[in-house]
Amino acid sequence: MRIVLKHARLFDPGSGLDHPKRTVIVDGDRIASLDAPQDAHGDKIVDLKGGLLVPGLVDLRAHLCEPGFTKRETIATGARAAARGGFTTVVMMPTTQPTIDRPEVVELILARARDAGGTRILPAGALSVDRKGERLTEMAQLAARGCVAFTDADRSVRDSQLLRYALELASELNLPIFTHAEDESLSLGGVMHEGSVSIRLGLAGAPVAAETVGISRDIALAALTGGRLHFGHVTTAEGIELIRQAKKRGIRVTAEASPLYMTLTHDAVIGYQTAAKVWPPLRPRSDVDAVIAGVADGTLDAIASDHVPQTNLDKNMEYDRAAFGAVALETALSVVLSLVREGRLTLERAISAMTRSPAQVLGHSGIGRLVEGGLADLTAIDLEKSWVFNVASSASRSFNSPILGETLRGRAVLTIASGEITHEEL
Repeated sequence: MRIVLKHARLFDPGSGLDHPKRTVIVDGDRIASLDAPQDAHGDKIVDLKGGLLVPGLVDLRAHLCEPGFTKRETIATGARAAARGGFTTVVMMPTTQPTIDRPEVVELILARARDAGGTRILPAGALSVDRKGERLTEMAQLAARGCVAFTDADRSVRDSQLLRYALELASELNLPIFTHAEDESLSLGGVMHEGSVSIRLGLAGAPVAAETVGISRDIALAALTGGRLHFGHVTTAEGIELIRQAKKRGIRVTAEASPLYMTLTHDAVIGYQTAAKVWPPLRPRSDVDAVIAGVADGTLDAIASDHVPQTNLDKNMEYDRAAFGAVALETALSVVLSLVREGRLTLERAISAMTRSPAQVLGHSGIGRLVEGGLADLTAIDLEKSWVFNVASSASRSFNSPILGETLRGRAVLTIASGEITHEEL
């Protein structure tokens, strides 16, 4: 299919592009031209009316739940939600049953992703068998089948020696380790941030130190091994400063932020709001400000959705017993754009943190940029479009979110993945 995109503001921080009123041609799965004549013809012509056209968004952390937990999400529904959010590539966490710790599970996921079509699903293999932190998976076999990273997802690796070996093996495969940095002996039993709000509500809290101790340990192991270590969903000012100093020392670490931790504080839990029960927990305003600053100065390389679907049954119960997590694939871009409007992030940094930077974390040169002859992954954004995030309009199978029902501004109105239109709302 030949698609002609007219009157686009071509914007790609990774390639240094910012050109208004360009005509772009997509031919098959490739970008045929980024500066075609305005009268170019194609099978489908789309007038973007000056809207932003950026590389397809890349998400480093989403839980798609299949196989095993399809009441929460499936690969097909997750792929559709991703497309609605402007994502063309999603790294899928190994929080499945069975987990992604053997080649046949990788093959099943890739087959389901092909059936779903459109959105590129990249599986992250489990670091340890069944994510129990006891024995390494056959990482080389998983990599050969298509895993792009290794992680125990939302579980920290308690055994430092095991993480050391994982970093060494992943380095030989030239793949990153994604870590959830947490000292569980400090956070055990916590259901929210330890602070004034947890005291007022009478809820067990997890201290900031649980994250910072975990980050310190993991940085030391990255320095020891020389492996590529990526920190997921960093939430604390102290942790961000540790990562900043590690980068200055030349240690091979990268890190990500997630939108909810850039906008909501632990005050969102007041009233025992289970929609705001996420892990790591929401933090005080000083930490939220530090996360935004960390993205702004590049200490936190990428912004990842941290999409964690849960059923209503798992969320609608007493706060202590409710499941952790919030869906975010469809709302991540809008939340980040709200920070651009507030002047907390530049548009350039926001788009870079959702395109080129996550592609660099993966070491994937074929995504996250607009290049003639390159892969046709593109996202068109209407910066002013207002919309309501609600159950009726969502593509996800779950709706657990503290911003459900809110009016948001700025949205992906066209998503093209490998030349295929996966979402259109013009």
